[in-house]
Amino acid sequence: MRLQRLTLAVMLMASGSIPANAQEEDTAQSVTEWSIESGWSFELGAGAGIGPDYEGSDDYEVSAVPIVDVSWNNRVLVTTKGRLGIYATPYQANNLTVDLGVFYDGGRDEDDNEALKGLGDLDVGAVAMGRLGYDFGLVEAGLEVTQDLTGDRDGMTVTAELEYGRTFFDDQVHFGVTPYVTWANGDYMDNSFGISAAQSGSSARGFAQHDAGSGLKDAGVSIDLGYRITENISAFGGVQYSRLLGDAADSPLVADEGSENQLGAFLGLSYRW
Repeated sequence: MRLQRLTLAVMLMASGSIPANAQEEDTAQSVTEWSIESGWSFELGAGAGIGPDYEGSDDYEVSAVPIVDVSWNNRVLVTTKGRLGIYATPYQANNLTVDLGVFYDGGRDEDDNEALKGLGDLDVGAVAMGRLGYDFGLVEAGLEVTQDLTGDRDGMTVTAELEYGRTFFDDQVHFGVTPYVTWANGDYMDNSFGISAAQSGSSARGFAQHDAGSGLKDAGVSIDLGYRITENISAFGGVQYSRLLGDAADSPLVADEGSENQLGAFLGLSYRW
């Protein structure tokens, strides 16, 4: 039904069979009414982000990010915001929420940074996630587990977080802050931060061998801010700081060529209907 209605709207606009102003108003109204009735919502926009060019790097890169967000009844979500993926909420009751999903992780290429030369690419691809959230009111406690499904990292992480969020000025402004800590298994740590004997010999930097075992990977905090400009148009942004810990921070990729302090930021504008 969704595809049929959207196709019909496109056909009417292309045909020129109705006046331009009426066409725009009627199409927007019908799509909005249908979205509300059917439970679907759509968001399109663009943004830009900045972050390290590999996990542990002190070199940063800026990238443009298209924003595409399609959701159904707040239970099924396909999005490019945050992490490109598809997510579902199979259970939500009594302040408890269960989320499941699969998202894409691009891994890293040895061409991303001079420090990676000779280490080979780290391919990842599809990553499964599961999350439990419990809402205490203004604060939600969350526990997220991720597991690599494809690629050669074969890693698993467990992240515990506390998310505080509030809205102001009749819900026009949203503010949120989320401290978190992440544990990673041996495969994730060794493949992301370890230096094998072979890599030590082929590294352009001549890195010493480094074994990275399971343990706490990082701790950090993210802050996000949103502003609803109109009923449909919103501007939003966020900053994130994390500090690598343990064997991750001791890796030559971090201690010698990068930084244990990791920063990121994002700014975007979108239209929702």
